[in-house]
Amino acid sequence: MKYKYLTESDLIYINKAVLEYTGESQDVLQYPQGLSIVSEQPKMILFGHELYPNLWVKAAFILQKITKKHIFTDGNKRTAYVATKIFLKKNNYHLRLSKEAAIALILDVTTTDDSQEEMEKVADILKNNCQKCH
Repeated sequence: MKYKYLTESDLIYINKAVLEYTGESQDVLQYPQGLSIVSEQPKMILFGHELYPNLWVKAAFILQKITKKHIFTDGNKRTAYVATKIFLKKNNYHLRLSKEAAIALILDVTTTDDSQEEMEKVADILKNNCQKCH
């Protein structure tokens, strides 16, 4: 399957929009290498196999890494959630989580290990809460 990915520019734009929405206007990239990781690593192929083999793991990677790597000086958790929603939307899925469930998911990602096992758990949550767009 051919996926549509977020670019570094997309991620910066999302962070700026999230901060502007809440009346904040910081515009500082704290960890530029992390930005590259989030935009490029979901596409990676290793020995002929995708490193992140499906849409859900790719989306979970985006959510987990933006949250954990503190790419921006502010708004990382909000940016992670919005970027994940946009990534899924670009790939014809709509993430349907209540505000409370979304906050719980982000806080869980924030407080758990930055591991493949946790990423798989997040991938399952995303898969179980998405609806195919028509």
